[in-house]
Amino acid sequence: MSMPSDPPKPRAPAPPVPRRRWSLKLLQIILLLLLTLAASWPIAGIVEEREARQSVLREEFVRSWGLRQVVRPPTLAVPYRTATGRGPYYLKLAPRELTTQVTLVPEQKKRGLFSATVYTATVEMTGSVSIPFWPNIEQVVGEGSTIDWKKSVVMMQAMELGGMTTDDHIVWNGVKLPWRSCAEAIGSSADCKGAVLVANPNMPPDPSSETDIPFKAMVTLRGTGDFRQILDARESTTIIKAPWSTPSFVGTMLPSRQRVGDNGFEAEWFTVNYAKWLIRSTGTLSENVSLQDCESVGVDLLEAVPTYRMINRASKYTILFVVLSFTVYALFELLSTVRIHNVQYGLLGLSMTLFNLLLVSFAEPLGYAAGYGISTALVLTQATLYTAAVTRRALPTVIFGAVLSTLFGFLYVLLSMETYALLAGSVALFVVLSAVMAVTQRIDWRAEES
Repeated sequence: MSMPSDPPKPRAPAPPVPRRRWSLKLLQIILLLLLTLAASWPIAGIVEEREARQSVLREEFVRSWGLRQVVRPPTLAVPYRTATGRGPYYLKLAPRELTTQVTLVPEQKKRGLFSATVYTATVEMTGSVSIPFWPNIEQVVGEGSTIDWKKSVVMMQAMELGGMTTDDHIVWNGVKLPWRSCAEAIGSSADCKGAVLVANPNMPPDPSSETDIPFKAMVTLRGTGDFRQILDARESTTIIKAPWSTPSFVGTMLPSRQRVGDNGFEAEWFTVNYAKWLIRSTGTLSENVSLQDCESVGVDLLEAVPTYRMINRASKYTILFVVLSFTVYALFELLSTVRIHNVQYGLLGLSMTLFNLLLVSFAEPLGYAAGYGISTALVLTQATLYTAAVTRRALPTVIFGAVLSTLFGFLYVLLSMETYALLAGSVALFVVLSAVMAVTQRIDWRAEES
């Protein structure tokens, strides 16, 4: 008769992790983390310095190519004197209706590793100016004022007049007129501050009220960054198009219709304001083209991938790379017999901080996407091979490589997001924390050192 076999002995539990040793270890890891982040500050300074250099270069292009353009549509300006003889002042009649067609031709101007977006704008404005009734004019200029219609000029303002060609002109009431500089036509530098184009329309001495005078103006301008048009007309239709895939529509209102694709964009604004007063009086011919007190529409030609802004955003996640890498190493020690020296933690942290320096170095000549891919491959290979040498085990190495590659991939997607970046980042941090809590739930943190 066979004797019953003895029941299997239960497996001995893993030895508890000494609490005091790990308390000291955690303090040392935290100190190493702080030192590693301090070592990354000079790298962050390099990124900011390169970004500042890009801004300086943009200012240089603005001075050499042209400012951002702000265009004020053609306006009939009529000099007058008050009943007391003071003046001359200018009675200005804005268009009753205006249709504007703007075609932008963007270019990327480069100097060394830096670049800026400039454009040439072909502007065509078609509309009409209506001569108001005398009571309406008198309400603006005052009773007894003398208006010299023969010295009227058609004026058009912009931020700069660079880029104009000999084909630029205005057709006023069927007559083609060349554009002239304000100082040449008026003979007064005090009245002609800024970039002002004028034409002499040869108005009659006493034009009939409620007469609509049609016009068609053409002008070529150069600018940097964005283009704006001030809405002075009562009825305005503005169409802006360009072979640019990443526009940002700016101004006091959004387009009524827009089409944005890989080959470019076309946007249309249509506004009607029957309360707009088309008559105004100014002390000088030129006016301030500031956008603060004016309705305007326009577009900003954004960089498709803003390299330095993306690099700057990526550099802010350095702490996440280092913390997660240190956490994975600490979990290796807690959950296995692997022992990792503090120096090895520090070298891993330095490897993570080098990512930002590699990113800015490769992204400047190759672009952000290529720079991110090369920097990720280098750091991921270095850190994974180092982990293999430290742990001397395949499983921890595979786990570390998978975690780090997932982090790099998720960060690239996160930085590419605009609207939901905060939501995606918050959810990801919650998931990571939940995973760490799940992995460490069987560790007896209260174990005493024997």
